Amino acid sequence: MIQYIENTNLAYCDGYKFRKDKKTGYWLCSTLHKRLHIYIYEKYNGAIPKGMEIHHIDHNKDNNDISNLKLLTKKEHRKIHFEEMSKEEKDKKRENLKLNARPKAIKWHKSEKGIEWHKQHYEKMKEKLYKKYKFKCVVCGKDFESPQKNSKYCSNVCKARNWRATHKSS
Repeated sequence: MIQYIENTNLAYCDGYKFRKDKKTGYWLCSTLHKRLHIYIYEKYNGAIPKGMEIHHIDHNKDNNDISNLKLLTKKEHRKIHFEEMSKEEKDKKRENLKLNARPKAIKWHKSEKGIEWHKQHYEKMKEKLYKKYKFKCVVCGKDFESPQKNSKYCSNVCKARNWRATHKSS
């Protein structure tokens, strides 16, 4: 049970003290290094899977009851909050991206460190990008490789032969 102390920015839960952050509105525990809604969700459901976030269903950061907390993907969570933003808030975020984030991203990607990261990432991904799967052609029986996971024919010739064989006119 969560005990909120009136006229203060303090709350207690299971002996842990949480302070309300004035900037974000979330309740934070410096001992656990967690937000209250995260602590409550994990108390009842276990660790939050990677790529998932906890959403306050009623959008009230002071309502940390387990019935008000929902597990969402980051994408789902961002979409909910983006749809609720005013045009002015959206414009402000877009302007911030334009003036701050994009120029810094461009600078980093062109830097030696950024170029090296891309080279290393390419080497890691190369096997997945250019993976070949082994098959036996259903028409001629020839062994062949293809980058597609569900190939049936070694060539367009065999594909056409199969089409003609299955679509004979009466």
